[in-house]
Amino acid sequence: MDSPNNKKKAVKGLVKHGGGGDVQRRAELRKLSGLSQQERTDIRKEKIHQFINSPICNIPLALLIFMSVVLIFAEYFIPPSDLHNDVVFASDVLTYLFFIELSFRYWVAPNKRIYFKNYWIDILSVLPMLRVFRTIRILRLLRILRLSRALIIMMRHSGWLSIRVEKYFGSIGALVLTSIMLVLCATLASIHFDGDIDGYISISSFISRAWETSMLFVSGEVVGSAPPTIVSKLISLLISLAGLVIFAVFVGTVSASMTTYFRTQMDTKDMRLEDLRDHLIICGWDRMGAIILKELEGSPEIWRRGIVVIAETEDDVARSGDLMNASRLFHVKEDFTKFDVLESCGAEFAKTAIVLADKGENLRDQDRDARTVLAALTLEKLNPKIFTCAELLDDQNATHLKIAGVEEIISRTKLTAGLFAATAINAGIAHIIKDVLTLQDGSYFRKVQVPAEYIGKQFYEVFQFFKVEYDAIIIAIDRRTDTEMYEQVVNPPGTVTLRDDDKLVLIIENSAARNE
Repeated sequence: MDSPNNKKKAVKGLVKHGGGGDVQRRAELRKLSGLSQQERTDIRKEKIHQFINSPICNIPLALLIFMSVVLIFAEYFIPPSDLHNDVVFASDVLTYLFFIELSFRYWVAPNKRIYFKNYWIDILSVLPMLRVFRTIRILRLLRILRLSRALIIMMRHSGWLSIRVEKYFGSIGALVLTSIMLVLCATLASIHFDGDIDGYISISSFISRAWETSMLFVSGEVVGSAPPTIVSKLISLLISLAGLVIFAVFVGTVSASMTTYFRTQMDTKDMRLEDLRDHLIICGWDRMGAIILKELEGSPEIWRRGIVVIAETEDDVARSGDLMNASRLFHVKEDFTKFDVLESCGAEFAKTAIVLADKGENLRDQDRDARTVLAALTLEKLNPKIFTCAELLDDQNATHLKIAGVEEIISRTKLTAGLFAATAINAGIAHIIKDVLTLQDGSYFRKVQVPAEYIGKQFYEVFQFFKVEYDAIIIAIDRRTDTEMYEQVVNPPGTVTLRDDDKLVLIIENSAARNE
């Protein structure tokens, strides 16, 4: 047998999906008819809550708020007559409607404190409908402040228009709207307390009073005659303080906007992303990515062609790398494993790609390697000529990359472990490796073509040439094999004959490379 709680949930589900809409739902409702009074009340509250928060209720409510504001102004502009009485009657009818709406919202509100926090202005604006509050009909002027709620309701249900208004209207527009509402409300309140409560004011007189209130709001000084009554003086004080607050918020908003604008201008790129050719793509991001960027900045030839970082990170990659010139650096905050993302970053025109073992959202090592393999395969599919360097955490996954044609596979763990072992055996090796691996100072690796005059000659001859001319050491030959792949011959014999497709791997000083 179903418990009361299960019955309650079932009936709520039927209500939510249009309970009683067909024979089956009506049968279910009859089966669950044995509910307590409290459960029935909860079901009614649920239905009313859904109704008063639906567009079919909120949109007419917004229109009624606009109408009530128009009627408030009409009460002041129309002289005493039958038409004036009809306007007052219509305004009272709207007050009753708002009272009913607020009563229902109070009844279904799960948290009464939040309800009063959200609707206290609305509650004050309907108090004059009660006989005890008839003498303070001035509270109806607070309906002018409800215009913001009406606009929010309309924008919430306007779809694409809401997005565009929020983009171009933004916080400054909200401040302007708030300022206008405060000025109008203060103007009518001062007119109410300075003159006859049953009197009226001409449009020209209202514009003059609104101008004085606006100047008080902007400058904080009274323009014209001083307020005659204590209440109007208090209103002037409040509108002056409100102006100071709005001005402070406005200055802060404008300052933030200008700061963002100038920062954007300073970060303006020398070229667009789609204009890049022979550039370098970095897929993934971690602390090592910042070091890579700093090292790449030390190579003007690579940096000039452009760098694209594809990583779903909120970090400022330029600031993380402490770069001096980020005009050729692009950060695309997308998933680097997606085909369309790599295509939009010009992967088919790129010369080099580095795929890091991106951590993502606490991914396992196996998942990180899977993303690396997928990105590398996609890069090779888009551009078979691209030189791809991929980082793996598990060497067992290297087979997939080799089949795809990935040229370099790096294991950070294996390199680090080998460096520790070499340092333990030969003290000082770590310093030497660091010196040749960094581009900022000291010596570094460089690959060059065999000079034309040394093609067909033996290795020791070109070795002597580079040592004498550039004070550089040749440590390896990069040679094409019969399978059209390259293999590296480290410390080759001096009698090896050089070929025209060979490349030499040098250790050369940074200053010598710049002077070359």
